[in-house]
Amino acid sequence: MQEKYCLPIIKKTKHEVMQEIDDSIDKYAYFEVWLDYIDDLDETFIKKLEELLKKRLILLFRRQNLEKMHMDLEKRLKIISLLRESFIDLDVFDQKEELDYIKNNQKKVATIVSYHNYRQTPDGEKLKEIIDTISKYEPEVIKIATMCNTQKDALRLLQLLLELKERNVRCIVLGMGELGNITRIFGTLWGNEMIFAPQLLKEQSAQGQLTRGQLETIFRELKG
Repeated sequence: MQEKYCLPIIKKTKHEVMQEIDDSIDKYAYFEVWLDYIDDLDETFIKKLEELLKKRLILLFRRQNLEKMHMDLEKRLKIISLLRESFIDLDVFDQKEELDYIKNNQKKVATIVSYHNYRQTPDGEKLKEIIDTISKYEPEVIKIATMCNTQKDALRLLQLLLELKERNVRCIVLGMGELGNITRIFGTLWGNEMIFAPQLLKEQSAQGQLTRGQLETIFRELKG
């Protein structure tokens, strides 16, 4: 299968975001823009991003490690109301207000409904409960990203990915941390919708992300 690389972009200005996109427009399938870090964000910029990237654009309001968002809820909902083609990634527990707004108002927004745990990977039963909760919002893509503290954590995530793919569910299942690296490699080969791949390690948006160059080398070797 063809790898679908996604470039995470965490920048302070609109100019920096656009420069990053312009430099990589032909190299990546998707671009994930972290809106809450952009100091001069406005509605015109959101529309510009959508016009340029359409379904290749993933927007999110979160901060790394689920730190408190700076943008107020009213502005977040206003941005959601503007979206026509791009994805919005919303955490199923941390961003319930946004998800309920979309569901209750029947907004036609393409959602990636996600679960993040920066401390551990829940057991299999808990993961299934989380998937059931996510499914109630009828997302286009389900995303699970948890910290892998043991090798068994990584195997549990890969097993979850295979179960979701057997049900024809579009998903992204990833393990964070060094022990989660294998989920990023085999998850990509086994059907994850995309793989987050910064150009430099210092530009990681989550622990354990490999660079585009590292992943290309690994996939080239695996495929012979």
